[in-house]
Amino acid sequence: MNRSTVTSLINYSLFQTGWFACVLGAAAGWPWTAAGAGLLLALVHLALARRPGQEVRLLAFSLTLGLAVDTFHVQTGVLVFAGGIIHPALPPGWILVLWLLVATTLHYSLSWLNNRYTFGAILGAVSGALAYWAGVRLGAATFGADLVPSLVQIGLSWAVAMPLLLLIATRTAADGKAAGYRLFTKHLNP
Repeated sequence: MNRSTVTSLINYSLFQTGWFACVLGAAAGWPWTAAGAGLLLALVHLALARRPGQEVRLLAFSLTLGLAVDTFHVQTGVLVFAGGIIHPALPPGWILVLWLLVATTLHYSLSWLNNRYTFGAILGAVSGALAYWAGVRLGAATFGADLVPSLVQIGLSWAVAMPLLLLIATRTAADGKAAGYRLFTKHLNP
């Protein structure tokens, strides 16, 4: 197995574990534990990253974008999040950690999206809406509006957010290639 495949599998596993920890933790009424678990996985990613400085810049952008996007959804009444809301007009910490976790995939398991902004917009629209719908179905949030308008708004927001994330990922990548993790891969083929 080559280094890129192992890195992508580890990265994807960290992301998926974090997604379930955040969503199921929030649904179970443990929003701060959920956020902490997801943040721990983002920190594991940073510890494994060959270029943690680049990752931090990408994660900071994603967090800022996520705060803006999900605040918009909360303030327009499209989403009502379960527990942990510091202020009713703001999204909870666990959903913001999910934005960090999405960013952890952009130089790694989703690096194949590099410079594919149109496809990224389509993928963002569909997968973003489906991810929020799954979170609602699991009990981590509710739609404050009817299902279809809610999914359309979320899908459109992700159709804009994903290309922006991809653009920043491209600008923060040193060589435009998929990054590798430092650990667990040094004995594997390049």
